[in-house]
Amino acid sequence: MITAPGLPSVEVSNRTADTARERLRAYLTKSGQWSVEKNIDELFGLAGGFVGRFDFFLPQLLEQAFDRILISGCAIGSEHIVAQRVGFKEAFGTEVSQELVDIAKLRLEGHSNCRVDYYNGLRLPYPAEHFTTVYSGHVIEHTSSPFEYFAEHMRVLKPGGFFFLEFPNRYHWTELHTGTFSFEWLPLALRSLALKAAASSFSPASAKNREFYDLVRRTLQPVSNWQLRQFMRKLGLKSSKIVATQVPAAGFMRALIRKGS
Repeated sequence: MITAPGLPSVEVSNRTADTARERLRAYLTKSGQWSVEKNIDELFGLAGGFVGRFDFFLPQLLEQAFDRILISGCAIGSEHIVAQRVGFKEAFGTEVSQELVDIAKLRLEGHSNCRVDYYNGLRLPYPAEHFTTVYSGHVIEHTSSPFEYFAEHMRVLKPGGFFFLEFPNRYHWTELHTGTFSFEWLPLALRSLALKAAASSFSPASAKNREFYDLVRRTLQPVSNWQLRQFMRKLGLKSSKIVATQVPAAGFMRALIRKGS
């Protein structure tokens, strides 16, 4: 485990933290999220998955990789704080919700060299080769095109830089977002047909699970390590490669890619 190199730990005031929590509570409630309070505690926490992901890929990084990190889907900025504590000189983050961008900026008051920007889901607001490290925890499977998402984040990564991704294993028997039986292992066309059938009124599944199957079909995409390799070949990144992988828990995958020069 790599520990923080003595960077100061700066916390926002209790009043600011409380305001950020209230705004997040309102946002999650309005968005129809279940387990709102649990989500708030997880997003504000700095332990668990956030730190575990950094512990996985930090030992692989070269010194220059700590110059500037991009945190994709940064939510309210917890990963910014972890990144700063473990030695990244600058931490940028993106969100597709302007409200989350505003909450993250409030949360990160007092944290130097941290920035949060709105991302329209298509084009990142940064020039090519701007970052030495890119971090993506459970974002790629929520995009309409995992390939386009991957390509855009590789665009802003410097040659020799590192791209960390965590995503559900498409070959696990359970779909982890909903707890339903997984069809993610099927080819895309068959997956779509299977999910439509499982979500139909003729399906033997419960009403709630039929809703879940429809949600998976509309909002999630299957991802795997072989697809990441295929994406790199399609982009012509022949010298780029996956340098480390990990299964942190059943049904989850981690991959660390180094972009070729």
